[in-house]
Amino acid sequence: MSDKYSHLLSPLKIGNVILKNRMLAANALPHFLQGPETFPAEPLIMYLSNLAKNGAAIVTFADWTNRGQRESRNEDGKRFPMFDIDDPSIQNYLSQLADAVHFYDSKLSLAIMAFEPKGYSVCDIPALDLSKGSDVSNLKDLVAFIPFMFEGGGPIKEMTEELIEEMIEDIAIRTKYYQSLGFDMCTIHMAYCGPLLARFLSPLTNKRTDKYGGSLENRARAPLAVCQRIKEVCGQDFLIEVQISGEEEGGITIEDTIAFAKMAEGKIDILQIRAGDALTAHPTGYNSKPGDPLTLRYAEAIKKSGAKIFTAPIGGFQNLEQNEEYIASGKTDLISMGRAFICDPDYFKKACEGRGDDVVPCIRCNKCHVPSMTGPWLSVCSVNPIMGIAHKVNRMIDPPTAAKKVAVIGGGPAGMKAAIVAAERGHNVTLYEKNGYLGGQLRHADFSSSKWPIRNFKDFLVRQVKKAGVRVLMNTEATPEMIKADGYDAVLLALGAKPNIPDIPGVHGSNVRTAVTVYGDHKSLGERVVVVGGSETGTETGMYLAQSGHKVTVLTRQDRLAPDATPIHYVEMVRAAWESMENFSYIVQATTKSIADGKVTYVDASGNEKTIEADSVVLSGGMTPLQDEALKFYSSADRFFIIGDCRSVGSIQTCMRSAFSIASQL
Repeated sequence: MSDKYSHLLSPLKIGNVILKNRMLAANALPHFLQGPETFPAEPLIMYLSNLAKNGAAIVTFADWTNRGQRESRNEDGKRFPMFDIDDPSIQNYLSQLADAVHFYDSKLSLAIMAFEPKGYSVCDIPALDLSKGSDVSNLKDLVAFIPFMFEGGGPIKEMTEELIEEMIEDIAIRTKYYQSLGFDMCTIHMAYCGPLLARFLSPLTNKRTDKYGGSLENRARAPLAVCQRIKEVCGQDFLIEVQISGEEEGGITIEDTIAFAKMAEGKIDILQIRAGDALTAHPTGYNSKPGDPLTLRYAEAIKKSGAKIFTAPIGGFQNLEQNEEYIASGKTDLISMGRAFICDPDYFKKACEGRGDDVVPCIRCNKCHVPSMTGPWLSVCSVNPIMGIAHKVNRMIDPPTAAKKVAVIGGGPAGMKAAIVAAERGHNVTLYEKNGYLGGQLRHADFSSSKWPIRNFKDFLVRQVKKAGVRVLMNTEATPEMIKADGYDAVLLALGAKPNIPDIPGVHGSNVRTAVTVYGDHKSLGERVVVVGGSETGTETGMYLAQSGHKVTVLTRQDRLAPDATPIHYVEMVRAAWESMENFSYIVQATTKSIADGKVTYVDASGNEKTIEADSVVLSGGMTPLQDEALKFYSSADRFFIIGDCRSVGSIQTCMRSAFSIASQL
């Protein structure tokens, strides 16, 4: 084993409990692995045990019980795993889960939240005016939790001291139940002003005037009482981890967090330190930059304070070199990760072998949380093609019987991934790329500052193509005759797609471009730019042009921008970014009619025809697969496949899955 990451891989003793290393797998459960079973099914057990196999010293499992299981008002919430803990036979599977995690010398933690009775909360909340719909965003981060407590808009009553005591006892009893099944510890959510205990802790949500409100000591009384009671019921060696925000805007300060850490000594073992709100806590390219993750400074401040508690910051910790330095320098004791383990099923193996450069970088799209609100209901990862099928992939793929001569045509993401997989399976692979660079449509990330995670992934694929020993022919446009003459056993077509050109008068004018052509060439556009099409691509292209100094207006027929973007923990960050741009505007429910004389004519939602001045127009009307071009290669090799956007226009995730699945058949 390499000693390159020796501090990160070193064991840690907490009381009488030894953690095998400093890496924790946070509660980042893929919601759609579980079916209708009221017990942990094999896909879920394998996913969690694979986290342990992949190096997580602690694996976190969410306490999704059957009580009120289908009352969620969110479509994704209705599909969360639900377990009938009142059925004794379910204990078998929960114990099997614990046993599978323990097989890899990892600890299994129960992610548990405290709940209040319906109609009650930390303090009184007036009735909501729901006449304008269900938007309760004025309640800040409570938007994710308040709707479950309101009956027709409220009002909400303050929990009595008796109800608080019942809540404390209930969470301790639930935790003890799981301990009896083999769970080693629990993780309690107290972050974002969201769950009940977080709302007790935050001055933003706790307006009580009794012993549970006011000062930090009073606001911490109920949360710490929960931890103390769990220790009494489960024993001192039953570790308690608490998720807490390092600071909140207008609420908890880092000084408060340090004081809380000192109050928690002996009651809480690990502080998992998160950002102040749920969006910042799931960083994307829009709300984060390369370098040290935001929450590291909170962990470092707690360590410097002398608080006798172990720290585990979370939110963007994937880089092995950085994680090693954070542990070695004493900035934190542990690193908590979610997406890092999801992106790379060999993360631990690469750490042990000192191969940080080979770790698959997360593109921070957050599709692993919820990829869609309309289906299909699959747990996926954009950069890990076996995510969601790991429990059955071994029986889906046969080992290669002989080395084959393989041609891959197209050096975009699908082509590069297919070439890598085929080469790793022992085949002799040649990759043809008609341009002088690899990356395909991912190359746009070289020019957009908010797309740095995708740029990292594109550069990773380029490196892996070289490491895999793939023969790369740049500036070479392959032909069927060329492939046939070279005697390939298989040819994989990854030609990509071409932009759709809408049937609108003026689209072929000299001032009209397509979205894929403006990245890196924005200076050729005029000052006033109209983007026709408000998909995720159109929206982000408009934002790129606005960042580059143009005055941008996006026209979309939809009722909102970027309706195809990841719906949770992503599109909100995109929206926040465009709302911060003074030179970016948009018009929804607008149908573009013509482009002429430096103007774009459109019909608005009321049916009125309007015009907007435009020095340049950028079209973003989707893409069409280059299927006909690909089919010309059908007889050029014994086996013929079409992959990626060339087969069906999709995303990085669909390209990676398509490339992996086809290359794995060779």
